[in-house]
Amino acid sequence: MDLDHLPLAADAEATQTRLAPRVHRPARPEDGYRPAPGDVVVSLDIQYDGDDAHVAAHLHRHGGASLGVYAAVTPATFPYIPGYFCFREGPPLLALVHHLTTLGLPPLNVLVVDGHGLAHPRRFGVACWLGLATSLPTVGCAKSTLIHVDAEPAAERGSTTAVRLDDELVGVVLRTQDGVNPLYVSPGHAIHLEPAVALVMGMDGPYRLPDPLRAADQAARAHCRGAHGSGMTDLGAIPPVAPPW
Repeated sequence: MDLDHLPLAADAEATQTRLAPRVHRPARPEDGYRPAPGDVVVSLDIQYDGDDAHVAAHLHRHGGASLGVYAAVTPATFPYIPGYFCFREGPPLLALVHHLTTLGLPPLNVLVVDGHGLAHPRRFGVACWLGLATSLPTVGCAKSTLIHVDAEPAAERGSTTAVRLDDELVGVVLRTQDGVNPLYVSPGHAIHLEPAVALVMGMDGPYRLPDPLRAADQAARAHCRGAHGSGMTDLGAIPPVAPPW
């Protein structure tokens, strides 16, 4: 870590420690959000050009059709510090989610973020940050892990291995397709691990990354390059939104 960032990281760690207990962590699957047919699922990703954050969202009905892809640019005000990505990625993603609610779209029911939720050394990844900031259920779906796992799941689609922190189950390593590298799924806010995994597994696509997350990833990358394809609604520059704390 850059020594210049040590004071900032200390403040960020204190904030994570303060906010983590506010995350709603249902004890049972039925105690939190469970996706229902027709719910609007928002998949989110982000790419950077310096401190310009290019954010993208794919919306679809759970078990149904796509509702479109949206992309925008907004400032990133927190530096790149490993372990504290929620403070760099959370505010730009919050700005996009807030802007989506102004467009006359159907109400958003759940957010799926390319990042971590509870499977974070302080149990406060970007999915937790965004869930608290929006009061929406959130799921973290990451390509790498911040917590050591002892073994990968079996090669078959749907296989899982537990991710534990201090003997607490905080996520799973999930094989989304036969023989491909797994993803790391963890609850963010207001959802139990079981429906979080079911939500990810219920997304369409033949690849490691489910199609909705893949579409958000590709849209963020394209927007960062200035390539705005016909399938993307370019929202232009959107203002920052302060979190409610």
